[in-house]
Amino acid sequence: MNEKKIRLYSPIFLFLFTVLFFMGMYIRDIRTAVLVVIMSAFYCILATESARLIFNLGRKKYPGLINTKSRVMYALRIGIPFLILVPVLEEAFTVAIGFFPLYKIKWGDLFWDYLFMVGLNVLGTAVVVGLFEGLYYIQNWKVLYAESERLKQINMNSQYQFLKDQVKPHFLFNSLNTLASLIGSDAERAEKFVMEMSAVYRYLLSKKETELALLRDELKFLNSYVLMLKTRFADSLQMQIDIDEQEYEYLLPPFVLQLLVENAVKHNVVSREMPLCVTITNDDKHNLIIANNIQRKRKPEPSERTGLTNLITRYQLLKKEEQLCITDDGEVFRIVLPLIETSVYEAVVLS
Repeated sequence: MNEKKIRLYSPIFLFLFTVLFFMGMYIRDIRTAVLVVIMSAFYCILATESARLIFNLGRKKYPGLINTKSRVMYALRIGIPFLILVPVLEEAFTVAIGFFPLYKIKWGDLFWDYLFMVGLNVLGTAVVVGLFEGLYYIQNWKVLYAESERLKQINMNSQYQFLKDQVKPHFLFNSLNTLASLIGSDAERAEKFVMEMSAVYRYLLSKKETELALLRDELKFLNSYVLMLKTRFADSLQMQIDIDEQEYEYLLPPFVLQLLVENAVKHNVVSREMPLCVTITNDDKHNLIIANNIQRKRKPEPSERTGLTNLITRYQLLKKEEQLCITDDGEVFRIVLPLIETSVYEAVVLS
């Protein structure tokens, strides 16, 4: 069922319910039958259309699954004036078509009839808003589920690519060569290198099906990865991380920081004469700023160039692509990476 069908069928259902259980008792002849049909149709159309308006106003002000509670509370607040004024219009229509002749009007009867109109509108509003809200929830859930599944696939591809990069002969050769040289010269550093390498793979396996990770955990993982790199590059690789601790509980896609540091190392010269400087900071809008000086290799390493593409796609699925900013002025490569508040994305993250 879609919104058009709900809009069509709900007044029909309410009309039949009203005539069969309430208004039918007023039918005495052809004239009263016609008046009952006209009144009931007017009541039901007005009640369901006002309910649809309440729902649309709530959806416009508080869209999405995460705002369901706020949207319902808002609908209750703005619904009260409707439940008072709409029955007044219905009662005025009843008098206007002559169902209650002016010379026979009893104000007590009008009052009780008005209360009946209020009850009818409460019923109609509850049914219609409930149907629209249920449909809206299902539609949003389907969209979020599809996006969540796509995000999982993107993350799986990214994690697979990461794992593949770490087991490439070139990477293993460098790591084992570094380890072999340390074993002979500095057993303590060799042990630490093995521990950091173990931490990198352990974190990879723990986040293999995770859409988002805490910045706190990502920084710990990055620290292990950077320590491995610095064992190889020493002071040729300079890392500066200065992030406010209040940002640590925010979320971001896993392995993003590692990917950006790895790209910086892959595409730039890293030497004692030309050290590579990578900085990670934050601004007051809950964004990370990752920057490195540009000193491109004359013969860059082979690359499938999927890292940044996957990053952009992941942020598109997170509805943050407009805040993701990548700049390259020839001297500094900079990425502004929006962090995600846990409550904003919990509909997908916690599903």
